Amino acid sequence: MLVVAAVIFFFPLVMGPLHPPSASVLLIIPVVLVAVFIFLRQASK
Repeated sequence: MLVVAAVIFFFPLVMGPLHPPSASVLLIIPVVLVAVFIFLRQASK
């Protein structure tokens, strides 16, 4: 869960303030977050 929070916090910094996220990035972010969430749920069992 900490990794997800770190990614959400640092990802805009990596992208830079001048570039708005493209449509593909907006689609990839939720998919990655869901995949990480499912992985962490399975790993904690």
